[in-house]
Amino acid sequence: MEKRDYDVAEGVPWVNGTRVPANRIVSLTEAEARYDLALGRISLKGGRRVKPVPAATTTDEASDQ
Repeated sequence: MEKRDYDVAEGVPWVNGTRVPANRIVSLTEAEARYDLALGRISLKGGRRVKPVPAATTTDEASDQ
């Protein structure tokens, strides 16, 4: 599998079970990166950081009608 470079957010000491290096760049496969990407802890190197989308909340719309 092809690995890509990711920038690690400040304050994040570990990614994918490994200590973050001083340069704050980690090389991961898509599968390895998925969890930390979802949490907003890493972003594709050179890309802009995108905040993770919060889980959908359920509303009681039926009772509003």
